[in-house]
Amino acid sequence: MRFPYLPLPTRGPVASLGGAQIRYRPIVAVRLFGPQGSRLFDGCLDCASDDTIFPRFLARSLGIDLTGAVPGEARPVSGVVIPYLLTPVTLRVTDGLEQCDWQPIIGFADLPLRWALLGNAGFLDFFDSELLGAKREAVLNPNARFPGQHVILRPAPP
Repeated sequence: MRFPYLPLPTRGPVASLGGAQIRYRPIVAVRLFGPQGSRLFDGCLDCASDDTIFPRFLARSLGIDLTGAVPGEARPVSGVVIPYLLTPVTLRVTDGLEQCDWQPIIGFADLPLRWALLGNAGFLDFFDSELLGAKREAVLNPNARFPGQHVILRPAPP
C-alpha cells in the first residue's frame, strides 16, 4: 500500500529545509471500529513510539469500553510520563488498491492528539515499511506477523 506524505505549511521559512515553507509527514488514514460504529482518523507513522496510541475521545464516541483496559505509559523525549489504556480494537487501512483489517491491542490517551501515533506494537510490527523521502511517499506491506486479512481490491496500475 502506498500513501503520499501530507504537506503541512509552516509559519515561515524553515532553515533546516533550505528555506522551504512546507513540511511533509507520513500520515495514514486509519479506520477504527467500535460497538457504535467506525471513524476514520489520521495517524502518523512513528517508529519511535512503542505503542499505537489514539485519543481517548474516540473510544468514548465509538462505545469502546475501557473499564478493564490495561494501563500503559509512554515517556517521550520531554520525559513527562503519559498514561494510556490498552485494549483490543479493529483497525483498517487502505490505499484504495489494497486493504488490511486486523485486531491489535492499542492505547487510548487523554491527549488532544492531532494524529494517532502509529507505533511499533499494534501497527508497524505488522508491516514492512519504507519512507521514500524523495517521492514523499510511505509504503506499507503486511509482513509474516500480520494477524489479519489482507485483500487486493483492484490491481495496481502499470
